[in-house]
Amino acid sequence: MTTGDNRLLDDLRDMWRLVDPPPPGLTATMIATVAAADLDDEWELLVLVRDSADEPAAQVRGLGTARMLYFNAAEGWSLEAEIDGDQVRGQLLDLDDLSGVEVTLETAAGESWTTGLDEVGFFSIQAEATGSIRFTVRRGQAVASSRWVEI
Repeated sequence: MTTGDNRLLDDLRDMWRLVDPPPPGLTATMIATVAAADLDDEWELLVLVRDSADEPAAQVRGLGTARMLYFNAAEGWSLEAEIDGDQVRGQLLDLDDLSGVEVTLETAAGESWTTGLDEVGFFSIQAEATGSIRFTVRRGQAVASSRWVEI
């Protein structure tokens, strides 16, 4: 940063302190809130990037009832899942080592189904995926879960 940038930042800091100072104890409260929320786990989340329920229905035969979900992980790999009735099929993509990887489908009601992957990352689960669901991928000690998705 240049000296001019530092001077501008100092002026902004002084302005905020005079015009709208932070409430007493804000720093301690924010640190406690972040610690309680386990925000470091946020990096371990699978992020929903596409949901077929948010798109217009395809005018084709076959997958008219299927729900397609696409998740990305911070590490660069992704999970694609198709939910069609009691069949949940999917694939993990761009994951270097597939050995010992497990995919779990959980419902908010407490049911869960776990399966391994085949040699190219495909999985298939027969499950009643209704209500709120989420996917969890376990790779040794590493665990990544999606947020809850309403089906």
